Amino acid sequence: MNCQKTFKKSVLPSLIAALILPVCAQGALGATALEEVIVTARKRQESIQDVPVAVTAITPGQLERGSITSSLELGKLVPNVELHETAIGSESLSASIRGLSYDDIEKSIEPTVGIAIDGVFLASNSGGVFDFFDVESVEVLRGPQGTLFGRNTIGGVINVQRTEPTGEFGAKLEAVFGDENRTDLKALINMPLGENGGIKIAVKDAQSDSHVYNTTLNGRRDFKDSSTVTVAVKYDFTENTSAVLTYDDYDHDTTAPDNVFVATGFLESIGFNAGAAASEADDWKTSPQLNPLTASLIGENTTLKVTHNAENYQIKYIMGIMDYDEEVHESSWGTPGVFFPVDRNQEFKQTSHELQFISDFDGPMNFVAGYYTLEADSFIESGPAVLFRSNHSLETTAIFGEMSYDLSEDWSLTVGARYTEEDKSLISRSWATGENALWNAYSEDASTMQNYATPKFEDDNVSYRVVLQREFEQGMVYASYATGFRSGGFFNRGTTAAEVAPFQSEEVNSIELGLRSNPTDNTQVNLTYFNAEYSDKQTTVIVGAIDPTCNKSAEVAGTTCSFVRNAGEVSMDGIEFEGMFMPTDALTVRAMIGTFNGDYDKYDYNGTDIADKARLLYAPELTAYLGAEHTSETAGGSLTINAGFSHKADVETQADWSTYDPATGPEVTLESFESLDISATFIRDMGNGNLKIRAYGTDLLEEGNRVSRRYDAGAFAWAELTPRRQIGLSVGYEF
Repeated sequence: MNCQKTFKKSVLPSLIAALILPVCAQGALGATALEEVIVTARKRQESIQDVPVAVTAITPGQLERGSITSSLELGKLVPNVELHETAIGSESLSASIRGLSYDDIEKSIEPTVGIAIDGVFLASNSGGVFDFFDVESVEVLRGPQGTLFGRNTIGGVINVQRTEPTGEFGAKLEAVFGDENRTDLKALINMPLGENGGIKIAVKDAQSDSHVYNTTLNGRRDFKDSSTVTVAVKYDFTENTSAVLTYDDYDHDTTAPDNVFVATGFLESIGFNAGAAASEADDWKTSPQLNPLTASLIGENTTLKVTHNAENYQIKYIMGIMDYDEEVHESSWGTPGVFFPVDRNQEFKQTSHELQFISDFDGPMNFVAGYYTLEADSFIESGPAVLFRSNHSLETTAIFGEMSYDLSEDWSLTVGARYTEEDKSLISRSWATGENALWNAYSEDASTMQNYATPKFEDDNVSYRVVLQREFEQGMVYASYATGFRSGGFFNRGTTAAEVAPFQSEEVNSIELGLRSNPTDNTQVNLTYFNAEYSDKQTTVIVGAIDPTCNKSAEVAGTTCSFVRNAGEVSMDGIEFEGMFMPTDALTVRAMIGTFNGDYDKYDYNGTDIADKARLLYAPELTAYLGAEHTSETAGGSLTINAGFSHKADVETQADWSTYDPATGPEVTLESFESLDISATFIRDMGNGNLKIRAYGTDLLEEGNRVSRRYDAGAFAWAELTPRRQIGLSVGYEF
C-alpha cells in the first residue's frame, strides 16, 4: 500500500474539513477575535496578514504555554520545513525549506537556510539548535530572502528575537524532568540599572542520557551536557536612543546517540550489518557501537544593537561577534570495533556589522535601506584516516534597499534589491596517512605534503524582489518575483588541488502567489503557491583515482576524488495552506498543509546526466499539521490543553546517485511518520508571581526510536536515531 497516497486521499481532506467546517459554522458559536501577530519579516514591524511574504510566526502565547520549545520542533508547525540535528556537530541544525537543504557542518560550504538571532546572521549552522526559554518571537520565512537578509537564504530564514532587559525586578525559573534522565534547569533574572536601564542574566543547564541502549557496553551513554550563561544590558541614553549589549558564554558537550552501521559489498558479506538488523527488529532501540561519537561546541558571542527612533524614521546598528571551538571524535560508526577513525578540531570566528535606515512616513512611500559587512575565519584539522588541515577566510559586503509604494487605496508595489561582493580564500594541506599519525606528526613544510593549495574565490551578485499587492475587505492577495543566491566556495575536505578548486554560486528564481485573509474576526486562511527554478546547483561528484580530473599520484584500491560542482538544475513548485479558527475565547484550532514537487532537470555527473536517478534531499512531498488549544479556569488558575497531530512524508538522504541501486541499498529513504504531541499547562497567580506546571508527551503514537538521518559514504553507511515517545514534567515560577 502507498501510505502517502492513502494519507492524501483520506487524512488530507479531513484536515481541510476540520478547518473549513467550523469556519462555516462560526456564526452559531459566537464570534471572538484573533490576536494580531506582529512580525519583522521586512525589517519593520507589521501585522503578519499585511506582509507579502510566506512567513509563519510562533506567538508569545504559544511559547508561554509550551506547545513548542526548541528550534528543532518548528518543522511540525510550518509547511515544507524539515529540520534535524546533525550528530557530527554539537547543536548543529540541518535545515531544509521547500526542498533547499544543507546537511553538513563544513565552514567552507554555505547553508541554504539562514538563521538570525537578535538580528545577527549566523554564517554557519553550528549553534542553530536552541530552546525557546528566553525567546520573544520566532518567525520562519519561506522562499528566497536575498533582498533583506542576503546571501545563503535561498530556502528561507529562521528569524529569532530574544527578550530584552525589562529594567524592573523580575525572574523566570523553570525545571524540566523527562525520560532518559532529562534534567533541564533554567533561570532568568531582570534587574534595574539606574532609572534608564536594565540587566538581564539567563542561565541554562541541560543533562540527559542517550535514548539508544548499547549492546556492547550493556548500558546507555550520556547524551547532552550543555550549559549557557547570557548577560544583557539595556540602557536608554535618551527618550529616543537605546542600546542593548548581550554576551553569551556556552559549553555544549554531546555524546551522540550511538549510530547503526549499514554495510555494503564485502563488509556486508562478513556480517557487518548484524547490529543494524538487530536494532531495526527492536524498533531501533539498540546499537553495538564500541566507541562514542563525541561533539563539542564551546565559545562566546557578543551582540550590540543600537536603536534611534525619530518622528518618521528609525536607525539601527547591529554588531555580532561569534567565536567558538568545535571538536568531533568518531571511530566506530555503529560497529562493535574500531573502523575509519576521525578526529576533527575546528576554530571559527565571525564579525558582522549592519546599519539600517527604516522610514515611517505618512505618505504613500516607505522604505528600508542598509549596509552590511561580514568577516569570518575558520581553521580545521582532521585525521587520521584522511589527514588534512585548512584555513578558510571570508569577507563580504552588501548594500540593500526595499521600497513600498501605495499606487492607490487598494494597490501597492514593492521593489527591492541587494548588491553583494565577496572574497574567499583557502589554504589546504594534506598528507599521506600510511602510519595513521595525527596532525602534530607532520611538518608544515610544503615539500612533505601530499597536497598544498591556495585557491581564491571572488563573486558579486544582485538579488531582487518585486511584489504587486491588492488589498480587499477581508485581507489581501499578492504576486511576487524574488531571486537569491547561495555563495560558492571550496570543498575543504579535498586532498588534491583539483578537489579544493572553487565552485561557483548557485541561484534560485521564485514566483509566489499569496492570499492572506480573515474571512471573519475569528478565522484566518492563508494560501501560498510557489514555483522556483534552481540553477547552477552545487552537487557532489565522485570519480576514481585514475580519472584525469582526480589525478591522484598513485592508484590505491578504493581511492576516489570528491568534488563539489555546479552540475544541477532543479524545478520546484508547491502549495502551502495555513489556517486558524477561534470559535470561542477558550479554543483555538490551527492547521497547515504543505505540498512539494521537485525534480532534477539536469545533473551532470562527470559528463553523464543522471537527473532521472538523482533525488532531492530532505524534501517531503507532503507536510501537515492539525492542532487545538483549549484554556479553562481550573483550581484557581488557567489550564491549557494543547494537542497537535503532524505528518511528514518520505524524505531522501545522502547517497552517490550515479551508482546508487535501491535494490541493493543501503537504504537512504526516511519513511513517512506521524506524531501526536499533547501537553497540559496549568498557570496560577500566587499573589507575588505565577506558578506554571506543564506535563507533556511528544510523539505519543509510537515507542522506541526512528531513523532521523541516513548517510551513504560509499563503502559504508550509517543511520542516526531519534527518540519517539517522550514524557516529562516542567515546573516554573515567574514574577
